[in-house]
Amino acid sequence: MVGRARFELAVSWSQTRRFTGLSYRPRFLSRLILDRLGPVSKKVSESDVHIRPMLEADLDAVLEITNSAFRELVERTTGRRHDGPMFASGLGRYRLSLDPLGCHVAVRGNEVVGANFSVLRGRLGWFGPLAVRPGAQGLGIAQLLVQEFVRSAEARGATLMGLETIANSPQHVHLYMKLGFRPSWTGISFRREARPGKLSPGVEVDGAVPELSYAYPGYDAANDARATRDTNSGVSLGYRDGFAICHTVSTLWADPAIAYVPLIVAPDRETFDVLVRAVESVAREHGKMRVVTQVPGSSLATQDALLEHGYETGGAALRMKRGESLDYDAGPFFYCDDWH
Repeated sequence: MVGRARFELAVSWSQTRRFTGLSYRPRFLSRLILDRLGPVSKKVSESDVHIRPMLEADLDAVLEITNSAFRELVERTTGRRHDGPMFASGLGRYRLSLDPLGCHVAVRGNEVVGANFSVLRGRLGWFGPLAVRPGAQGLGIAQLLVQEFVRSAEARGATLMGLETIANSPQHVHLYMKLGFRPSWTGISFRREARPGKLSPGVEVDGAVPELSYAYPGYDAANDARATRDTNSGVSLGYRDGFAICHTVSTLWADPAIAYVPLIVAPDRETFDVLVRAVESVAREHGKMRVVTQVPGSSLATQDALLEHGYETGGAALRMKRGESLDYDAGPFFYCDDWH
């Protein structure tokens, strides 16, 4: 479905995936950057801005900046204006609980002008949403925030780091390439109506997190389970050596009708099928009509399994990585993992 070295993205804008149609080939990237990078040369000096850990007191400002920055990005890249919030009100509280050492803000004077969230699962970490207040963009603040994410993640043992971005914004792609991230992968949205049903025997709710190193060496989702409980966002689900997170209080998109599934990891198809039905059961139990998740473009078996379950594909994001075992998600396991 998606090639690693050369691919095309044909993506559509939907309520939960913010893209416009484009044809993208990595070998054309330099020309795109030169044509569209524009006036991004003016930088802040170190005395003008500083990066510090995000605090709970920052969350209102962070959500406002994130919404306004992404609304501006949507209008600039699609020509359409998005009214209302794009992100869930619970985004900041959940992400800060999940990885308090990895979430940062940029402060200029006494004003928060940028923010970046982080998720660290053992030796694998990713960041986003990354946002800078529209009036402060083009000053190098985003680069400072990403550099702090890399420093923090490496200091805590991360050997693979990544992000998702929209491929038709060369400014963003160029920034991340400059910081060592390679644009050779995708993340694909999947969704379907939640089917009613009961949990299969053996499914454990909010139990112990199994060993998940078969996905990536040192992979650890214990903080996802803890933060989900601590913020009352949903439940974790375990079955044999598989694991899933189902959020019935939205922690990403501002759509109260969806159950958001940021993670499913399963060593085999049988375990994956049980967990997929389990998240749908939890979703219906909490009055949610649809289930939304994201799959790495490299995980063809996972995509095929979801299509057989009646899921439909949505938009695609450009997934960028740096570090070790860059193609880990093409391994012989089943894997939903949203890097937004």
